[in-house]
Amino acid sequence: MVFTLDGTAWSEKKLLKKMEGDEFYFGSEGKLYLSSSSIKGLSKDPNKFIYNLENQEEAEYKPNTAFDFGSLFHWYILEPDVYKKQVFVDVDRRAGQEWKEAVAEHGRVFLKKDKDKVEELAERFMSCGRVSDLLKNSTPEVPAVGTIDGICFRAKADILGKGFIADLKTTANLKWFKQDARKFGYAAQVYIYCHLFNVDYRNWAFIAVDKVTGEFGFFTISERFYLSGKEIVDKGIANYKDIMAGKRDFEPFYIEDVI
Repeated sequence: MVFTLDGTAWSEKKLLKKMEGDEFYFGSEGKLYLSSSSIKGLSKDPNKFIYNLENQEEAEYKPNTAFDFGSLFHWYILEPDVYKKQVFVDVDRRAGQEWKEAVAEHGRVFLKKDKDKVEELAERFMSCGRVSDLLKNSTPEVPAVGTIDGICFRAKADILGKGFIADLKTTANLKWFKQDARKFGYAAQVYIYCHLFNVDYRNWAFIAVDKVTGEFGFFTISERFYLSGKEIVDKGIANYKDIMAGKRDFEPFYIEDVI
């Protein structure tokens, strides 16, 4: 039995069934759990979480070039049936009458030029023997739900094998990926997923693919990176519990740097 954030008791099997569709992640049901993205927000800027909570704002899809490209690449590699259902528009940019009409009719649509690029890079990626062996000996898009420090979390592993997880990322520049992984808090994802799937962090790998060149790399996890993820999660959970207890006077988010 799993208790979601609203206090409702669920069977784990029923929850996992709900998590199979992408629509789950962009609706009100997604707010029944914390995730790697929400915990990063709670850790970094709890005031924004409070605003969304009090205004009942739900996650919704908003057009984003990088996000769209990453989604297409994931689907082509991991969920080809989903990829085949997507609608592509043969225009230069996300504007104009033809694009607007396609959005009005189908909702989320994509540029044909992105389709062509994705398929070129994906075919090159899958021609690698290490990649093809990895995909053959694993299951794609596996959901999980569980608790960390008494709080319900959800996750969805891109590639789950026997005792290992691989997570597929697209990046603007492969040489920046290590920096991006720290910048975007990927460590929190590693910590949460390893906990929910009972996988040792030493058996985790990010596979980062350069969207421009098609070059890709395998990045394993250091103990330091893993523990930094635990720090993010612990802080986010503490802030969440404070919010649920009525706290609203968090320090405003700010950055500090040297120029």
